Amino acid sequence: MKLFRFFWLYLLFALFLHAEVSLNSSNTYIKNEPFIFEFSASGDDVEFPKIENIGGFLVENIGTSRSLQIVNSNYKERITKRYKILPNTDFEIPSFVFNINGKEFKTQAKKITEKKIKKTTSDNFDLTLKASKNELFVGEELQVKLTFKYKKGLRITDLGFEQPHFNNFWYKRLNNNNKQYEKNGYIIQELDFLLFPQKSGELRIPPLRVDVQLVDNQNPNNFGFFALTPKLVKVYSNDLIFKVKELPLNTNFIGEFNISANIDKSKLILGEALSYKLTISGWGNLDDIQDINLNIPEASVYGNKPELKADFKDGKYQGIFTKVYSIIPNESLLIPSVKFKYYSKLDKKVKEIQTKSFKIEVKGKKKEKVILEKPQNIKPLQKEIIIKKDNTLMEKISFFIFGFLFAVLIFGLFKYVKFNNKKDRKETPLIKLVKNSKNKLELVRVLAPFVKKDERLDNLIFRCEENIDFKVLKADLIKLLKELKI
Repeated sequence: MKLFRFFWLYLLFALFLHAEVSLNSSNTYIKNEPFIFEFSASGDDVEFPKIENIGGFLVENIGTSRSLQIVNSNYKERITKRYKILPNTDFEIPSFVFNINGKEFKTQAKKITEKKIKKTTSDNFDLTLKASKNELFVGEELQVKLTFKYKKGLRITDLGFEQPHFNNFWYKRLNNNNKQYEKNGYIIQELDFLLFPQKSGELRIPPLRVDVQLVDNQNPNNFGFFALTPKLVKVYSNDLIFKVKELPLNTNFIGEFNISANIDKSKLILGEALSYKLTISGWGNLDDIQDINLNIPEASVYGNKPELKADFKDGKYQGIFTKVYSIIPNESLLIPSVKFKYYSKLDKKVKEIQTKSFKIEVKGKKKEKVILEKPQNIKPLQKEIIIKKDNTLMEKISFFIFGFLFAVLIFGLFKYVKFNNKKDRKETPLIKLVKNSKNKLELVRVLAPFVKKDERLDNLIFRCEENIDFKVLKADLIKLLKELKI
């Protein structure tokens, strides 16, 4: 009996000696950072399960390694597979079944919880986020400074820093404010960002991270030039929390703004175009200004793409928004004022500013439509009595010659029309309409549907309002349309 028990225990020991599987991973994960785990299995014949999804997160196989082990003169292969996922909530690595040496082995499930990041405290490194304010309105500008410093003399082989993504903020990096300098034995680098919150409530910027590849001088293995083994040090910053308030009702802009408009002429001839320029300047959330349309029923209005020139100066985001319109009035009219509403940071109240209106005088009359009426009291045609006479021989010859010449003429006309049709096929319908246009007004009406299709075409369309030679302009348009194949 003892001999049998000993034999059974020895058999189990040999089985587990030659077949085993294990999970190697951390018990915690960090949000927005890859979580790495690995399974290792040993045996003569190892079959791994397919691992494609864990807790709703996509699993990526990032590598496989093999090693050969010798235990008590027995050979066994050890296979290790590494996996990566990007979790944002707590999850569980479930139990998996491995087939080893023809037998099934199940792993234990393991729960993974989020690890709360704390700012790194070190004498060698420091990463700090600092905001210009913590309470603000939606759309109000905010400056955030990122400062990274490390002790001079450290043997750093590489610095890894990913461009931050500030969720719920519109942001841009201020390249003019980047600084790098030395102070109190540290190398210091500063990066500045301009942010605009896009929604109200409590918004948080999580800690940022810098990966430092550092040669450890205290590692005994680092001896000699070719034996330098760098270690990875993750340096985390603090987080930032903001209280963002809603703007007053019916306002989307905050700051201080001015608005103006001007025209190049107030008196023109019917069919002539005038140029209208709208300008909004000041400081604040200028990038939130959308395209502004002019509603003038008595005119045809064509606008180019708006232009914004803005920069961060003197602690404020300031610039100029401009848009130019081409207006072709059908009659004398009044161009209404354009209104702009915003929340004033200085006066702490909602303001509404507007441009002045413009009275436009148009000379000339519209072309009246010609209406064809059915004539009244038309007398019926009187029938004529024709006395048919027999044709003489000369008359028959004359008719034959006339018929022959007429047939030749018809055939020539057919060939001519056919040749011209082939030539015209090379020209698009739009080019034909441009060729047939008799004035600049007709040109604008023909080309109006193609505004914003091509910048060069837009420039030629808007030149219709300038005092340039009509034939030259039409030739330039035809040449460009052939090039664009419109």
